[in-house]
Amino acid sequence: MASRGARHPRALQGDAALSATVDYLFKGLFASSLLKKHVSESISAAVKEELRQFLSNAFAGSFPDIRIGRDLLQDSTFLGFEEVLLAGIEEKGLGGSDALVQAVRSLLPAFEDDERIKALVSEIDDAAGHSVMDSNREDAEEDGEDRVQFATTSFASNGSDDRFEVDADEVVTDSLVPLILLEAQIVEVNECWQGFLDCYPKPEHAGEAIFAAILDAAPSLQTFFRGGTALLAGKFVAGYSQMVHNLRNPDGLMGVVEHLGFQHLDVDINIPRIAIFREAMCDAVSAELGEKLTDLGAYGLRRLVSYAGGALIYIRENYSKRLKIISNSWKLANAAANQDEAPQVGDLEDSLSAPLETKAVEVEDDDEEEQEGELAIAGKSAAASASAPSKKGFFASLCGARRQVVTKMPTDKLDRKQKLQENLQAVPRTFDQMFRFNMAVMNVQTQEWMYEVLDSFDSIVHSIAQSQRLQVECDVVTLRIAKASGDVKFKNFRAVMLSSLRALSPKDWSPDHEVAWNWLWETVERLLSKELKKPRARERILGRFLGSLEDELRQEIREKVFDRFFELAPGGEEHFKQSSTRLNFIADKAIELTLELYKEPIKTVDAISALGLRHVGYGITTDFFEPFVEGWTQVFQELTGDDDLADAFRWSFSLVAKLLMRTIEQGATLVMKAINTDNAKQVRRALSYAPRANRAMWVLDVTVGTQSVSPLYMSIDTGNLEAAKVMLQDLVTIRADRSRYYYCLDDLFKWHPDIVWKLTVDAPELLRTMLDGMIWRSRVVVNGNRRVNYYLKHLLVDEHGKFSNAMSCIVKLQDPEIAIHPILVQLGDLVWNDLVYWRFLRGKLSLVCTAGIFMVSQSMLQYVESAGSFEERVATFICRLVVYLFYMVSLIYYRTKHVYQAVKRGEFFEIGGIRVPRKWTEDWQEAVSLGLTLALVVMFFVEPILSCLQHTEGLGIFTQRCPQASDTREPYEILSMIAIMLIFTLAADTATVSTRLSSWLLVAGHVLPDLGLALLACGFLVLTFGSSVAASLGNPEDFQGIGSCLMAFLQLAINMFPASHLEQLEESFILLAAASCFRVLVVFLLMNVLIAQLTCCYKQLSVSMVGHARLRRMHKVCEAMEGIPSATFQRFIENLRLDDPVEFGEGDVGPAGGIQVLEPGNLHPTNVDTIRRMGGNPKNPFPPEDEDLTEAERCQRLFKMYQKAVKKITSQGHSSDDKPPAPKAITSRTTFGMTPEEAKEVSE
Repeated sequence: MASRGARHPRALQGDAALSATVDYLFKGLFASSLLKKHVSESISAAVKEELRQFLSNAFAGSFPDIRIGRDLLQDSTFLGFEEVLLAGIEEKGLGGSDALVQAVRSLLPAFEDDERIKALVSEIDDAAGHSVMDSNREDAEEDGEDRVQFATTSFASNGSDDRFEVDADEVVTDSLVPLILLEAQIVEVNECWQGFLDCYPKPEHAGEAIFAAILDAAPSLQTFFRGGTALLAGKFVAGYSQMVHNLRNPDGLMGVVEHLGFQHLDVDINIPRIAIFREAMCDAVSAELGEKLTDLGAYGLRRLVSYAGGALIYIRENYSKRLKIISNSWKLANAAANQDEAPQVGDLEDSLSAPLETKAVEVEDDDEEEQEGELAIAGKSAAASASAPSKKGFFASLCGARRQVVTKMPTDKLDRKQKLQENLQAVPRTFDQMFRFNMAVMNVQTQEWMYEVLDSFDSIVHSIAQSQRLQVECDVVTLRIAKASGDVKFKNFRAVMLSSLRALSPKDWSPDHEVAWNWLWETVERLLSKELKKPRARERILGRFLGSLEDELRQEIREKVFDRFFELAPGGEEHFKQSSTRLNFIADKAIELTLELYKEPIKTVDAISALGLRHVGYGITTDFFEPFVEGWTQVFQELTGDDDLADAFRWSFSLVAKLLMRTIEQGATLVMKAINTDNAKQVRRALSYAPRANRAMWVLDVTVGTQSVSPLYMSIDTGNLEAAKVMLQDLVTIRADRSRYYYCLDDLFKWHPDIVWKLTVDAPELLRTMLDGMIWRSRVVVNGNRRVNYYLKHLLVDEHGKFSNAMSCIVKLQDPEIAIHPILVQLGDLVWNDLVYWRFLRGKLSLVCTAGIFMVSQSMLQYVESAGSFEERVATFICRLVVYLFYMVSLIYYRTKHVYQAVKRGEFFEIGGIRVPRKWTEDWQEAVSLGLTLALVVMFFVEPILSCLQHTEGLGIFTQRCPQASDTREPYEILSMIAIMLIFTLAADTATVSTRLSSWLLVAGHVLPDLGLALLACGFLVLTFGSSVAASLGNPEDFQGIGSCLMAFLQLAINMFPASHLEQLEESFILLAAASCFRVLVVFLLMNVLIAQLTCCYKQLSVSMVGHARLRRMHKVCEAMEGIPSATFQRFIENLRLDDPVEFGEGDVGPAGGIQVLEPGNLHPTNVDTIRRMGGNPKNPFPPEDEDLTEAERCQRLFKMYQKAVKKITSQGHSSDDKPPAPKAITSRTTFGMTPEEAKEVSE
């Protein structure tokens, strides 16, 4: 019974042997999960007495000499013993605290013929027989104590506070059993440890104090703390706290220790180092707590360290070899086959001439032993046949279908070399492929449950060193098996698994591999068998209840679960501050998850993983999950009273909690924890522990199962922009050591190709941080020029090799300050000059030519001297034909295309109930083009030349002066005016070719609203004064009636009132006063206000007018890139050679992805090299970087250094009188130039 074993170094005799055996059995019962409800410390003496009586009667009063070892009883034997006791309690209906005592008392008379009891007595007798062989060489009197890893009840029975059965410093390395402490010890350990942690602002600081004490005691241990003591300090405190919290759960504590042991397999731990660690830790705790550290607390702390240290040594000695074998062989089984591991070409060629023969092995359901043997033989034959080539399409059919096996003969007409290549490709190269292959060969491919285990087998293998995680994985697999049909025979999977592994690593396979993989599968099989047949029944019970759940009962559950949870964990109330409706929503989702986990385990597990990663962002600790599950379970039990229903809900809900806890524990990395604080220093400190090669992944990806989250994106989404800025700066910082350059820009765009869009939408203030990091400038000026590297590859090309949407995102941001960033200017000019400029110019020249032709036909030819002549009429007709046939048709085509695209994408905008394409409302040129299209279409239908084609009598062909066209001439002329204005407005966009001209036009356009406000005010004054003057009678002719008054005042406002009519104003004093007041308001007030507004607006815009011009040009670039052929763009990218490394200096080759230009040395003075060059081992993290401290922080740091120096000098001055200070201390001076005496006076 390895899990309950104790040891005696020598054989015991007489009463000592009987007492040791009784203690052995009792402590096994105490750790039993079956009898957990019936065993306690209060009945220990009574149970031991009954066990003593039982063993005495079983051996007829003469108990043999025996050696108590971990192999005394087998697990199955002791399990049978537990089942007998449990059956005795249940059959006789025993109750109360002494139920176990009564069951043991009735054990011999009631079950003396039970095979399980006979096996127990027989194994004890066999162990006694083996002990007799060595009894002559051993002295039983020297070893009368039972050395087990328990603080037993002798402490309680003796009533002495200073007596312990087990030495706290004893390190047991030859067994691993649960550690059981008394309740008083557990309470003291918890209080002392929590008091020690409370002495520091953060738990990590407490761990650093412990590690500082360890290094002071043994500086040589520094080499064992890889990754820095600061990082290990936090892990140590978390691990030790978890052990302290599990002291009341011995099995859980042993699971935690096992997990720690598997994590420290590569650490050389021995008993002397454990002693150093224990003494240093206890000294650190004692120094902080002082008299608060009780004897019981000190004993418990020391005992826990000794227990954990012995467990780590035990696990390392017993399991490290197995785990390494499993890890190495699993990597080999899943790696792509190398040339050395692939079948030899000669062997394959020899086998091509013979057809592939497969022989299915019949599986006998009624004889499992025969079945196992046959599967093993078939597995070996399959492993042998796997090294030979299969036929084309054979393995593909095996992997593609689970229930069908198809074999084909190779065609003799195929070329020999082609057949060889096909067979090479058909050979299974991974465990998954080989497993499916062997399933078909062994004729077990119809057993669907094996596919469910196979899908999860990788997770199981990686979890074998973590007992708690392995339990969760096996529970999930149990749910998946429950959804599959057919009988479950685990021996089939083992046979296929072993044969597949043998085939994939035939050279390295050894008996040790056989033992290791058999141990793995036995462990998994035991966990799967425990819950195998229960999920279906639980799903049926829980589904029936939730399907008929009434609203009243549901509301009662909602209300009680949170109240109960807050009672069990008051601190959890800080995380549930939402409204009652939100809490009801959470409760409903929790109930749904419990049933969905039974129905769709695969989908639900992924959803739970995603939920867990969100909880990492909430800063939720895993301490609240157990009371949360307990609260729900208690409420269900109370409200339903159905034990089966409560069990079904508890199992599912606890599995959900375990999955969430696993996700949070794996996802709560140092960076994720630092993000929640939104503290730049914490984020920098977390990143300082990252390995150099994996530094980028710490901020770009945290993966748990099939779900992943980006710490960078999470910090942006949660508004922790300070942390996001630090991470973004770290990603775009160029670092270097002896081996290589580290520039994470490629990783950033690989994992987040939409980072530019993300920043422009959610964090525009961080965009400049990223763009700054994409530029490197040399601090060395050569011949008046400076090297500048622009790493713009990802702003230019996306992951598919197409034009990136980064420039489009910048345009949508409409930030002129960002638009003039050097890298965006370089990017825009590069694409504009090489790809867009001539295409844009050709398009605008055609527009300008069309405007010229339209102007000639409408405004010039009718005024020439030969107006009305044949030449003039033909020229007018040709010009208008060109406008209608080419320009108008192209305008109609593009407007129709926009409508089609809007319908396809659903991009509409409502204006007065009319839905129009959104593009027409977002771009003023599209709106102008639409107006021009409508004007030209109407002009075409009312064209005078078309109206006069059949009425040319005496007027000549192509005339437009016939009487039939007289009615449409005036509308046509008005439309011509409008069309000319619109087409010249579009032609003004040609100014984009010049940044200076474009910026001026943009400024002019931005001041138009101010001019409109001035005109509106002027119109208001005209209406005011015109209406008031029209109210009086007897006014001059120009001011009679409201219409005449409004026109007269409008003429006065724009200085167009006839001078000869000014004398009329003198006829009426009221009219003269009104006109004078109007002129003063318009000329002196409105005009000066308008001038002031235009001046202020210009000053405001002149600073950013270049940025607006750049934005306009980038907008044109984005539009033009949509029509550029992909082949042209690819040639452009190839010419840039963005995949070639860019030099930082002569012979200093840096990262690729950029272009290098030379700029004047005085343009951007750079005195410091932006590349952070560091030494050290490339495998270690980068050394900590200097923090950007404020002046106040620098002063505070300086003051602390001063205080430390003064304290140190003062302590030297207070040394003992019989040991005078050294002469050197008298003349030494502090950092601030003071002698110790001066420093002492200052401190006093």
